[in-house]
Amino acid sequence: MKTGTIDLNTCDREPIHLIGSVQPHGALIAVDKQTLTVDYASLNTDRFLGIAAADILGRHLAEVIGEANVAELSRMQLLPSTPELLKPWFLAFEPAGDAPRRLECLAHRNAGSIILEFVNASESPAAVWEEEILRQRIISELIKPNALNELAQVSAEIIREVTGFDRVMIYRFAEDKHGEVIAESTTRDDSFLGLHYPASDIPDPARRHFTLNVMRSIPDINAEPVPIIKRGGGFADADAAQPLDLTYAKLRGVAPVHIEYLNNMGVKGSLSISLITNKELWGLVACHNYSPRYISSSRLRFAELLGGTVSALLQSIENTNQLRKSISAEKIAYTIEQDARGGTSLLDILDQRAHTLMEVMTATGLVFVRQGKVVEHGQVPVPPLDYRAMKARVIDGIATTSHLSALVDMDDEQRQAAAGAALVELSEDGADFVVFLRPNFEQTINWAGKPEKIEKRLEDGTFRLSPRGSFELWREERIGKSRPFDALDSDAVRILRRALFAVNSLERAHAALEAQRVAEAAETRLRHELLDVARTTSMGELASAIAHELNQPLAAIANYVNACRQEFRNAGVAIPERAAELIDEAVTESSRAGDLVRRMRNFISGGQLNADYVDINESIKQGIDLVMVSQELPRLRLIMLLDKSLPKIWADPVQIGQVVLNLARNSIAAMEGLENQTLTLETQRVGDYVEVSVKDTGRGIPKELESNLFEPFHASTTSGMGIGLSLCRSIVEAHAGRIWAKSAPNGAEVIFKLPVREGTDGSTD
Repeated sequence: MKTGTIDLNTCDREPIHLIGSVQPHGALIAVDKQTLTVDYASLNTDRFLGIAAADILGRHLAEVIGEANVAELSRMQLLPSTPELLKPWFLAFEPAGDAPRRLECLAHRNAGSIILEFVNASESPAAVWEEEILRQRIISELIKPNALNELAQVSAEIIREVTGFDRVMIYRFAEDKHGEVIAESTTRDDSFLGLHYPASDIPDPARRHFTLNVMRSIPDINAEPVPIIKRGGGFADADAAQPLDLTYAKLRGVAPVHIEYLNNMGVKGSLSISLITNKELWGLVACHNYSPRYISSSRLRFAELLGGTVSALLQSIENTNQLRKSISAEKIAYTIEQDARGGTSLLDILDQRAHTLMEVMTATGLVFVRQGKVVEHGQVPVPPLDYRAMKARVIDGIATTSHLSALVDMDDEQRQAAAGAALVELSEDGADFVVFLRPNFEQTINWAGKPEKIEKRLEDGTFRLSPRGSFELWREERIGKSRPFDALDSDAVRILRRALFAVNSLERAHAALEAQRVAEAAETRLRHELLDVARTTSMGELASAIAHELNQPLAAIANYVNACRQEFRNAGVAIPERAAELIDEAVTESSRAGDLVRRMRNFISGGQLNADYVDINESIKQGIDLVMVSQELPRLRLIMLLDKSLPKIWADPVQIGQVVLNLARNSIAAMEGLENQTLTLETQRVGDYVEVSVKDTGRGIPKELESNLFEPFHASTTSGMGIGLSLCRSIVEAHAGRIWAKSAPNGAEVIFKLPVREGTDGSTD
């Protein structure tokens, strides 16, 4: 570490389980669990075991405590468990050349070692066990309360009577890990009741140890710690190659930073009992004495029993509270599901059940957002807020915050209405959600001293953060925040989300099906319109072709008849009157037949354009969509290069779609059986025209068809009557456009262009 730098995490990273020392009121040895050879020993073993530490190391355990005790140890369950102190082991042995010893031993196994801690035996029970009044209090007063604070207060009073400490506090951790004294029993004039302590007062390593080792007794804060040495030389602390893990040791030495902290408070002796609920550290029983205080094992066992009882009762109360809230949430969730089954929409459900939903969530406002539409109930900010900033915090569809203004820009009035929020996603894409709002909760927090650590310079010139030196009352006014969302709220909101998500998903599915039905109906209608246009146009093309083919022979017949009459005259042959009449009638009927064909052609093909200013790209998409539905090429790749900046053109969208449909079908037919199957459609502006290109990677245009490709009865494919391209030409020319084809390097390309006109709505080009 560089000189002059500040280590902001000194406490949080301190390896207190590898401290390498014990408190002096007991001694410790650790043996190899396989060989039972002593590998570690505290330097005070001679005081308790009658053998110096240096002499113990390397010996078999039987040489230290006797064969009988080793045999009894082999029958014990040595896995760390709680409470350990309720299973005392009293053993007697005679050290060589020394007086008999009678000790209490706490033994457990950790990693590859069996750790044995020895304290002076105190077999006789504490007087507290025999006091009838106290037993009655435990049975009646400790079990009776169903309110958490009342239970905590009774617990603090009983534990102080048992331990005799000057002050006993029940200390509860909040969601942000800071603690609050919710109960206190003390003989002193000052009181810590209601005071808050910052989370940094109990670093994470300490919290871990409080969870794993529920009892922590420090009779004399300033007692000189006793080092632990290891076999082979050296101390067994964190700097050693093989340090001894003291996580579960009751005699574990006290970290210097903790000694400094307690001295700053004036505390000389302490006892801590962990309060565990649902396998998590709920809080602590913190016992302080302002002079050293040694507690006998008997009293410690009783205190630990009380701590375990309090933990169980606290868990029962918390589970009851959780059950009540969960039941309330399940009731409203069931009601929502029943309403939905009865046909009530989610909007109507929220309108009818908003008050109950807000009551379950302890909220005063509710905002429902679905597909951009917002519905509000209760007390909500004006103007409305954008809650999407909370989505970055979403876990399993839920995000909560008690400080919404830290995520969303808000003014003072908005903060009053929506200081905190719980966002609940109601769709997989996160587009639909409901937000529960909590108002501003003005709070004055009484801290036991300013919640900041002190910068302290060490001998090597570095800095670290030391425990707070002042515990004078320091007040903090908290504004702009709501009451926090706790674990009970989280359980309730998960239950509500299940019902609301299901109903919203069902409604979205129904809406999607309806949209699909409408789209399919529109597609069917368009298909029929295209077919009608194609049929009408094809009939016109057919009529034109028939007229073209019939008019010539009819005219020829008339000419031949007139020529016969003229030949008779040239030969001087008198034509009988009746024959002359028949010749005239033949010529007349031929002319009448030609006129009839022309009029029929004009009648069939004389339809009007249903034109308007349209987006040609949309017409192209409609035509190509119909092609893609029925095409069967397995490797077809469609490329659409449509210029979105094109102006609208005056055209019949259905007929333009028919042109694209016919051209695309021809291209697809030309690519059948080929490896490369790519269909490319492109639109672009070229001068005063919009050009549309349909390009394929097919077999190309045969040379013999290039000259009459767009003539009727000249099929461009292997099947059909050959009027498809002729139909396309007729439609394009009816729009004052032009169509042509050209061979491409690999395939063919058909291009048609339509003029751009000035629109009556003011649009130009």
